[in-house]
Amino acid sequence: MFTNYLKIAWRNLARNKTFSVINILGLSLGITFVLLTAAFVWREWRVNRDLKDNARTYIIQSRWKDPNMGLDFTTLAPLSRALKEQYPGLVEDYYHHDGITSIVSKGEKKFSEGLQVGDTSFISMFGFPLLYGQKEHPFNGPYSLVLTAAKAIKYFGRADVVGETLTLNSFSGSRQDFAITAVMKDPPFNTVTWWGKGTQLNLNEFFLPAESLKFFGRDAGFTAWQNAFIISYVKLKPGVTPADLNIPVARLLKSNLPPDMQKNLTVYFTPLNDYYLSTGNGTARRMIYALAFVALFILMMAMVNFINISIGHAVTRLKEIGVRKSMGGSRTQLIFQFMAESILLVALATGLALLGYALSRRSFSDMIGAELSGLHAFPALFLLIPFGLALVVGALAGLYPAFVLSGQPAAGSLKGKLRTVGEKIYLRKGLVVIQFVTAIVVFVSAITVDRQVSFFLHGDLGYQKEQVITAKVPRDWSLKGYQHLASIRDEMASLPIVKQASLSFEIPDGASAGSSVIFRAGQDSSQGVISTSLFTDEKYISTYSIPMAAGKFFNEKGGIPDSLGLVLNEKAIRVMGWKDAESAVGGQLMFQGGTTTFTIVGVVKDFHFGSMSERIAPMFFVHLRNNPVYRYLSFRVAPGDMGNTIAALQQKWSTLMPDAPFEYLFMDDVLARLYPVEMEMQKASRAATAFALIIVLLGVLGMVTLSLNRRNKEMGIRKVLGASVSQVIGLFAREFTLLMILANLIAWPLAWMLVSRWMDQYAYRVGLDIAPFLFVATCLSALVAGVILLRTWRAATESPSKSLRME
Repeated sequence: MFTNYLKIAWRNLARNKTFSVINILGLSLGITFVLLTAAFVWREWRVNRDLKDNARTYIIQSRWKDPNMGLDFTTLAPLSRALKEQYPGLVEDYYHHDGITSIVSKGEKKFSEGLQVGDTSFISMFGFPLLYGQKEHPFNGPYSLVLTAAKAIKYFGRADVVGETLTLNSFSGSRQDFAITAVMKDPPFNTVTWWGKGTQLNLNEFFLPAESLKFFGRDAGFTAWQNAFIISYVKLKPGVTPADLNIPVARLLKSNLPPDMQKNLTVYFTPLNDYYLSTGNGTARRMIYALAFVALFILMMAMVNFINISIGHAVTRLKEIGVRKSMGGSRTQLIFQFMAESILLVALATGLALLGYALSRRSFSDMIGAELSGLHAFPALFLLIPFGLALVVGALAGLYPAFVLSGQPAAGSLKGKLRTVGEKIYLRKGLVVIQFVTAIVVFVSAITVDRQVSFFLHGDLGYQKEQVITAKVPRDWSLKGYQHLASIRDEMASLPIVKQASLSFEIPDGASAGSSVIFRAGQDSSQGVISTSLFTDEKYISTYSIPMAAGKFFNEKGGIPDSLGLVLNEKAIRVMGWKDAESAVGGQLMFQGGTTTFTIVGVVKDFHFGSMSERIAPMFFVHLRNNPVYRYLSFRVAPGDMGNTIAALQQKWSTLMPDAPFEYLFMDDVLARLYPVEMEMQKASRAATAFALIIVLLGVLGMVTLSLNRRNKEMGIRKVLGASVSQVIGLFAREFTLLMILANLIAWPLAWMLVSRWMDQYAYRVGLDIAPFLFVATCLSALVAGVILLRTWRAATESPSKSLRME
């Protein structure tokens, strides 16, 4: 019997090809988008959750009264080790590390790489699997090295490289061979090897023991209590909670910190398995929630579309119902028949969606910049969702024809008449309105995200990022090293294509050397202001075209020597009490804990040093002669053929620094890295808009097609009575026009509320006005009108005799 139901269902689908194709395609698109989004959400949700004992492992974080005083994802350098050594009954293990960028070379291969230098507990504590080498003792002495398989292949062309060596550069310019003692399997996306502020994560794939910090000149800071910039983890004993560490932490802070740091710092512990989602004020969590809701709304649109067209098509089969009942068919048989057809249709759409996921997964991964796994990588429960969906949607779509139409009297069904008035038209119209509302909200949200991201990347930053290229340089943090790099800077600036060049520790990417408390000379240090420090040469503001508000930048004739001069931004001047920039020039400042008096030689206008999601902070510039630390050469180049420009820079660089790779970035790319979540949302929202519009238009096409089939004779009669083609087309357009107006009235306040709440998280944002709403309403109306016109034109221009003929 069941086989017979399926055969009849298949024949009905084959006979009504237009209905079948529209319904299957619309639903399969919705399910495909849900699968793609679910794969991305699963990837984000699983960050850190595959690491060993992640529920008992915590990252130690810092909360400062002034956010500029420190970083939230780092803490005091010795804290994790002290907790393990002094409270072994609470802490099972610990790991803390420093982050270093250095040049790694093997023969002619030279690259700037991120190095993670920390405790030897790295492998055992987090459970990273090793492909080669001894897991029990992966590090062997200060010059040992563990790297990922990807990096091994990059330098050697193979993964089994235990015993080989790589050469690393120190900050003093010396070089040292490091022996590879283990090769680690490429890790999944996590925040132990990917580190950084918020979601601006940087990948480390070279792991060194803490003993090697002496080679880099960073060993002293790794044990200093006042160094609050070390990433640290502790693994607690079973049954121990972070609250149990409150008293031990308070004791350690009281014993090892000066009073001013104690009163400004609160240490707290975040579970490793929740850190990624909670960091950056929960930006990643909000993103996956938003995408999940969008995916569910689009799936709902596809389901509404499917159910609506299925109900509309079922009404056209009244005569079939009447014939089958007259020949002895029972209502139960009719119910099973309609349900079987609906479920078969959904099953076909689900199968097509699974194929669509497999075919589009790679493209979707490239679009959003995140690798999505194949369906085989997900739990079995995840794979049951599409099939469960097929049963649920199929049942919902089949309920109306199965129970309502099958209950119609045989005589009325043979005449093609429903016993209930209006063919449940209000239900179908309500479902269409829901579709339109969802499409409008998604479309408006996508435009708003686009505008905000464009504002981030192309808004007024307070400096000129266009035509600026940055590249990392080898480090020799001595006065001699600075002078050598300064001469290289001048050599590079002599190229005709280079308008200006600058050497600095920072570029405008939000990553500074830290912050210090500065205060006006003669005042108490408690009135000081936490300010971000920028270490640059005298050519920095001309390279980045940062305007001066008052005074001069460094190294101007007749000015105060660079070693005693500071340049501040306008925000620092305001919070320290000067009425304007002019009155601040010549003012004297001191650093908390210092005795030297510095003079303000100039004030730069405020500019966005980092993300525009945060307000501009007080900043001060220190000349590199006073503190010779540097990381970047920045070049402002002349407009023209950028390929030739890069080639000329590469050639000159290779001549001046043959041992250093020329790895460059345009400032546009640097800025894009500040907004990874927003960029992913932008791409995903565009995809969601495309899916939503296609589903809506397929729904309109299906509804118009069914309406044409039902009202074929009516159109013939109207045309015989003198109705024009435009009047016939307007007959169908009028119905959707009213639905579109109602949908906009519902969708506009909803979309306004949603995008307003999303934009509230940014300190600087675009204004929300009515333009996106009008644009969406116009575009969607035009698309719907186009579908209606294309589908009804042929029917409206046919001879009335065809539509008036009897069957």
